[in-house]
Amino acid sequence: MTFGDGSKRWSILYTPDRLKNNLSRFDIDPPGLFIKHMIIVRSYNEDDIERTLRYLESENELFDASMPLN
Repeated sequence: MTFGDGSKRWSILYTPDRLKNNLSRFDIDPPGLFIKHMIIVRSYNEDDIERTLRYLESENELFDASMPLN
């Protein structure tokens, strides 16, 4: 993502199904995770992603939901 100030940031996009599939693996240890820069979207449809990112931006949450791109 490129912000208005020219900075570039990134996030991990997951769908609920992908998250469920990853957490249902028996070899995951510990059996849970926390990722500050993860955004969960309904689908990988471009419109769903765009609407989610715009909402997070309007709520001033997009910066916290992303990491700097180095």
